[in-house]
Formats: sequence, C-alpha cells, structure tokens
Amino acid sequence: MDQRLEKVIRGVFPIEAETIDENWTSDDIPDWDSVGHLNLIMAIQKEFNIKIEIEEMFEVEKLGDIIKILQKKNAL
Repeated sequence: MDQRLEKVIRGVFPIEAETIDENWTSDDIPDWDSVGHLNLIMAIQKEFNIKIEIEEMFEVEKLGDIIKILQKKNAL
C-alpha cells in the first residue's frame, strides 16, 4: 500500500496492525462508520490534493476502492 495513503488511514482510524490490507472493510477497522468514512475521504482529498465526487465516495466499500480512485485520478 502507498505510504502516504497508509499514513492518512492511520491518522483517521486507530489501527494497531503492523500492515494494512487493501481488502479491509468497515467491519475490519474500528471507527469506520459514516462519520469516519467522511473523515477519511476529506483527509485523502487534502493529502492528495484531489476532489472525490459523491458518487465515488459511495463506491468505497474497502480500502482497495480508494486505491482505484486515486489511480484513476493519477494521484498514485
């Protein structure tokens, strides 16, 4: 996983695991609820200087979906 993205995820969520898996969903991450989701999206937009559209925000079900969005926007 991209180090910048991992830093953002760890900044938003209290993850103690040594590695973060791109297949993790809200079931795997403490505090990934609707507010946590919004905080994550806002932190990613700030870190990568991109705009994530509302439709894209609702497509994120696992961390790998964020990677796909960043790749689509040429941010990774």
